[in-house]
Amino acid sequence: MRTFLAAPPVSAFAMVMGLSGLSLAWTKFSHVAQLAYAQYFALAFGLLATVVFLVLAFGLARKQIETPEKLIEEWNHPVKSSFFGAISVGVCLLSAVIFNYSQQVAEFVWIFGASLHLLAMLAVLNAWVHRDSLQASHACPVWFIPAVGNVVIPLAGVRLGYLETSWFFFGVGLIFWLVLLSLVMYRLMFVQPALPDRLKPTMAIFLAPPTVAFSSWLALTSQSGNQALDSTGHLLIAIGFFFAFFLLTQFRKFARLPFFMSWWAYSFPSASFTIAVFNYALFTPAAIYIAYVSLVFTTILIVGLFVRTLMAIHMKDPHWVD
Repeated sequence: MRTFLAAPPVSAFAMVMGLSGLSLAWTKFSHVAQLAYAQYFALAFGLLATVVFLVLAFGLARKQIETPEKLIEEWNHPVKSSFFGAISVGVCLLSAVIFNYSQQVAEFVWIFGASLHLLAMLAVLNAWVHRDSLQASHACPVWFIPAVGNVVIPLAGVRLGYLETSWFFFGVGLIFWLVLLSLVMYRLMFVQPALPDRLKPTMAIFLAPPTVAFSSWLALTSQSGNQALDSTGHLLIAIGFFFAFFLLTQFRKFARLPFFMSWWAYSFPSASFTIAVFNYALFTPAAIYIAYVSLVFTTILIVGLFVRTLMAIHMKDPHWVD
């Protein structure tokens, strides 16, 4: 365990995204179902996400000091480099979690996270444009993290009063989602060899952009169920449901895969889908039953992933972290 904590892979920050998303999902459930005790679950998962982030951040700083070449190797990798965006996305999600307890702290965390994500997005985009070794076969759903992570930022930004800044990030994220969706689908369908087993779980990331964008769109346009859902909202949630159905058809293939760190790619998309369906239920009440099922599934999934990760760390498995 000490080895992992001393030099965690940058991909481990996907854990923060998943745990923060689960906390937000339980907060949404608490508000919709008007069950105060559910907020305790939200608090527990939020605290766990915060602790995991601090541990990983400390480990990453130590890694930079003691073995900077490993960090440089990750940055130069065509896939792993995208996980640097997970750090700033995780910070912005933590700000949304903290908002329910302290707006002042949440604002500080959000400003830091949004600024960090802008820098990460620019750095990754420059790396993509100027990296001579980049090939079509390197494209994978992980590329969505730094680019489409922009649509996460309005979740807390709107409530904190940063409306124009939130629109900026939302617009950038939406454009890059459309561009990268085309590139990644082209790679999956026409470029050989097929996606390696380690990266196959990342296909779950397809679910995140439309569902997060849906929740952010509702916040940006102040839609709360008092009026009919607009056409853009219908479009985003419909795409989210489509990718959920698509991933269900992949379940048997995913279930046969050994445990990798990339399994955490299931976590945040599942949480963002749950939150989106709870929001959708404000306009279509029958969807509430799907939201309940999704919350149970997401909770079991993320708790299971966390326990399985602790087991892998304890057993010092050298393969699952790549």
